[in-house]
Amino acid sequence: MNMRLQGTVDLPGSKSESNRALMIAAYGGFPIEADNLSEAHDTVLLQKVLKQVEGCVPETGFTVDCEDAGTVARFMMTYLACRPGTWIMTGTQRLCERPMAPLIGALRQLGAQVECLGEEGGLPVRIQGKTLRGGKIELDASQSSQFVSSLLMAAPLWPQGLVVELLGRPSSLPYIDMTLDIMRQYGADAVRNGSGIVVRRKAYHPHHFTVSPDWSSASYWYEMMALGEGGELFLKGLKTNSIQGDSAVVEMFGKLGVKTIFLEDGVKLSKSKSNKLIWSEPITFDFVNTPDLFPSVFVTCIALHIDTIFIGVSTLSKKESDRINALITELSKIYTFINIVTDDKIIIRKSSLRENQFDRKKVVFNTYHDHRIAMSLASLCPQTGPVTVDDPAVVNKSYPGFWDALKLRT
Repeated sequence: MNMRLQGTVDLPGSKSESNRALMIAAYGGFPIEADNLSEAHDTVLLQKVLKQVEGCVPETGFTVDCEDAGTVARFMMTYLACRPGTWIMTGTQRLCERPMAPLIGALRQLGAQVECLGEEGGLPVRIQGKTLRGGKIELDASQSSQFVSSLLMAAPLWPQGLVVELLGRPSSLPYIDMTLDIMRQYGADAVRNGSGIVVRRKAYHPHHFTVSPDWSSASYWYEMMALGEGGELFLKGLKTNSIQGDSAVVEMFGKLGVKTIFLEDGVKLSKSKSNKLIWSEPITFDFVNTPDLFPSVFVTCIALHIDTIFIGVSTLSKKESDRINALITELSKIYTFINIVTDDKIIIRKSSLRENQFDRKKVVFNTYHDHRIAMSLASLCPQTGPVTVDDPAVVNKSYPGFWDALKLRT
């Protein structure tokens, strides 16, 4: 079954941009003024915990529940370390399993008091907030760029500012550059030169910020266009020269048969000419800078039966779910394929639909409490027909309107 897609899609505002603007406004001590602020659960949660903390000076320990939001936990950890009082930070079991050690270590280097109450290097933690002076640190950002961004946004308030030397190959480097760009829009003096970042003391000033549509959310529409038989989709508001690294979706899906045309007020997607000649050899994709694009690209490659090599995937097991194992497990319900998985590489070969065994009406995909697993599997629908997932509400984490938009465009 192959569907044609047609229509216009209003993408959600970028939660990455929204969350950074919210943190900067909190550090600056002024209300947020932003157009198109994300309605994603992570952004709503960040607003909630910032409001809870505002004006609160706990003596015995105020608990900040970050639920399942890694961004909220990592951004708030530095914020609370700078705010006088005793704070307990916790979250779901999965969040407590996700890595926090590099950020905890960096904060301790800067004089912060952060005590792990469970396993060392993870939540829950007790933070004794106090004034930090800043200084020079070395930081391993290979697990998450959020460790770096968390520190950078606080640094303009510190008397000594912050000098960071990034160790190893940073994960999601475009997100660090996004942080620096938004900081500068609010008046910060912050620059990156290769692996070195310098932030000087300089107060933030109020700024009316416009949140761009989310390129990560656009990836599911690219996936559907790649798997459908044609049509046209217009994704409103997307522009060239985006500060979002996930705009790399244009190039990635260009290899998978999707043509992108930039117009004045968005992009038009359509099917490009056959890529069979290109697909005769394995295609390599590198996700070290764009890990959130992995689910949609991975699902697409298996559904199109393309031999593929995926590199830069070492952080994917530590996301909301173990995304590699989750997708292999779920896609194996309707496809057969050979997979070879190492620490930082996946090789996929000889994928095909389970023609004799496949009854789509009986298949239910597990989402593993992961919004990107749910949306990437649901986006198989142009090829397979209706898709069932076990927890539709999980998409609220980043794209609350996904299901409504999907009903109208396929």
